Amino acid sequence: MRPEKTLLLNEITDNVKSSPFLYLVDFNRLTVKETAELRSALSREGAQFHVIQNTFLKKLGEILEWPAMDAQWLKGQTGVVFGGENPSGVAKVLVQFAKDREKLATKGGLVDGKLYDVSAIKVLSSLPDLPTLRATLLSLFTTTQRKFLYVSQGAQRGLLNVLKAKNG
Repeated sequence: MRPEKTLLLNEITDNVKSSPFLYLVDFNRLTVKETAELRSALSREGAQFHVIQNTFLKKLGEILEWPAMDAQWLKGQTGVVFGGENPSGVAKVLVQFAKDREKLATKGGLVDGKLYDVSAIKVLSSLPDLPTLRATLLSLFTTTQRKFLYVSQGAQRGLLNVLKAKNG
């Protein structure tokens, strides 16, 4: 491999290695303006969109020891989306963008080292973002305790009401 390609591969490897996810998309019919809109939408989630040759992706997979990807994923023009901390938020952007424009197609991806096909990415996109999930979980934990305290104080409250009614 030529030195400039090795340097490029090393740079791509460093960028992708720091991301908890990587999505592969077919962007064949996107215009330059639509590509800029996609990049803008992804940047709000902290993600990046790059076009990488399929041969580089195969080499990258070997270097990072990814599970074997479906050969279909590495055919045609492939765009790579990575970066940020919210895989479901980025998946949501990709699925919504594909639905609105019908020009972008998700091929598959990796999330925390596991392969995700198109249907799994759509399911992931339907999940709420991480802060919402944390708030919901915290609410579930505190709701049970709150209800227990309310019920356990009911007997004392009832006795207090009876005593007030008798004296008052």
